[in-house]
Parts: sequence; C-alpha cells; structure tokens
Amino acid sequence: MRLLSTAAALAATITLASALALRAADPTLAVAAVAAVIVLFTWYAQLHSTDEASGLWLANPASAVTLAVVRRGSWSTLLPVLTAHTVGAVVGGLAALGLDDRLGESIVFTQPGLVVTAVGAALVGLVGAWATLTIDGGGSEPYAAVPAVLGGAVLPLGLLTVFHPAAVIGLATAGLVPWDVALVAAGTTLAASAIGAYGVTALVPAE
Repeated sequence: MRLLSTAAALAATITLASALALRAADPTLAVAAVAAVIVLFTWYAQLHSTDEASGLWLANPASAVTLAVVRRGSWSTLLPVLTAHTVGAVVGGLAALGLDDRLGESIVFTQPGLVVTAVGAALVGLVGAWATLTIDGGGSEPYAAVPAVLGGAVLPLGLLTVFHPAAVIGLATAGLVPWDVALVAAGTTLAASAIGAYGVTALVPAE
C-alpha cells in the first residue's frame, strides 16, 4: 500500500510539473523540464528494485506493463498499479486546474488528430519499453528521457507526457488535452509498451 501511494504521489507530481512546463517560454524548455523530472523519478524508482522484481513501475504505468510482460513485475498487482497512477495524475490535474488562473497562458496551440495521436503514442510506447528494459538491465537512468524527448519531437506539445499514460489523463483533467485524444494516447502507449516488451525480449533474449 505504501508503494502504491508513492506511485500515486509521483504521478500527481509529474502531471503538475508538466502542466507548469506547458507555461514555459519555450517548447524546448518545457520538454527538457519534463524529461528531467522523469529521469529523477526513474532514479528514485530504481532504488526499489530487487533481484526478483523491478521498482521502475513506481515511475511510470507504461513501465509497469512492460515489466509484467517480462515477469519483472506481477500481473496480479498491475491493475492496482495503473489505478494508483491514474488517481494520482487526476489529483495533479485537478491541482493544475485550480491554479490555472495563476499560471498564465499555455504554450499549447494545436491539438493532434486521433490518428496522429495513435501513431505517435505507439512509437513512444515501443521506445519506452526499450528504455525500461535497458534501465532495468543495468542501464543508466537518463535513458528514461528518450521517450519523453521523442514524444515532444513527434507530437504536438500538449502530449508531452504521452510516455506516461496516466499523466496524459491528468492533463485532460486540467483541460490541456481533449479527453478523446488523451484516452487514445494513454491506451495506445500501454498497448505499445506490452508489444515493445515482447519485441525487445525476442530480439535480445535473456541470458
């Protein structure tokens, strides 16, 4: 229960931080700020990893799906994990919504269509699965920034948290992303994370 509460708190923080980043003066700065936060959270989550299970699920629900596929996480706890992240992200979104009048104008000018959202989220989810397994296998935590930067590069800025499906829902709660776009982005990223896990393990079998 304590770790689920931690996951919810991290999701709330990444959502609120992303909403604040979307008020930055420059889109590059916004993406860099979100990438830095997720690297920090990934480092913290990795501290909870053991020989039997990875702690990376604390930082990202997409990572939880990837880890369950490769048996570095439990399928039985996956739904509570996804729920905890989503609840935390909604709380963060509500906090951002409450602060909206004080935050100034958003730099989100365009919203993507559903097809563009699905294609971009699929790409980010696949790369995110690779990053998760790389870090869990002993790679450096900064690899966690790769999906965040990729999402910022291939999708409109409102979806800069597409690598973190719950945070996308949080930004929809804050009114920064349309709900249909957010749901497509979140669902596609989760599905691509599972597919990516199978793909990575097929190409790079465990020793």
